[in-house]
Amino acid sequence: MNFSRIISGIAHPMLMPLYSIFVLFHSGTFLDFAPPQLIRMVYLIVAITTILLPISALPLLKAQSFVSDYGLTQRRERLVPLALSLIFYSLGFYLLMKFPFTRIVAHLQLAAIISIAVIALISTKWKISIHMAGIGGFIGMILCFTILYAGQMRIYFMAGIVFAGLLAYSRLKLNLHSPLQVYAGFVLGFFVVFASLIFLQLY
Repeated sequence: MNFSRIISGIAHPMLMPLYSIFVLFHSGTFLDFAPPQLIRMVYLIVAITTILLPISALPLLKAQSFVSDYGLTQRRERLVPLALSLIFYSLGFYLLMKFPFTRIVAHLQLAAIISIAVIALISTKWKISIHMAGIGGFIGMILCFTILYAGQMRIYFMAGIVFAGLLAYSRLKLNLHSPLQVYAGFVLGFFVVFASLIFLQLY
């Protein structure tokens, strides 16, 4: 497996919600003091609704010829998986809203839902980089919580920027996207998540 595929796997958009949760619970804010039982529950909900359920649906979609490969390289084949992801993420948002202490995490899930919805709309006409939207949203989340809660997130922000550069290089190296699709994905993910979280936290 070459370097570009390894980076694409490490920075896969399905993993970004878990990375984000890890950062929030190690951010130098009040979330660091969340009860361990609650943290485990949050990880479980997020893992099931953003990774396990979407992955479990892919073999069925392939068997029914909705997708031809698990990488979703064809633009039109992204629409059904993205629609299912919206349903699964919405389930996670509903469950997270049951715990008042995790309202911030629920808002992060909602920001991801908005991002996926925008990506789905764009994908009806144009192939945008979902990988770059994921890492862009991750960096947008870090910047938002740094501004709102003065979290100690500098190292996460720097790591996110480095991985964003490596991921952009990887997607181009693999010939899966054009430069415009890569840049557009990052900008979309960053601004949608950042703006959504700012609005949700302030209002």
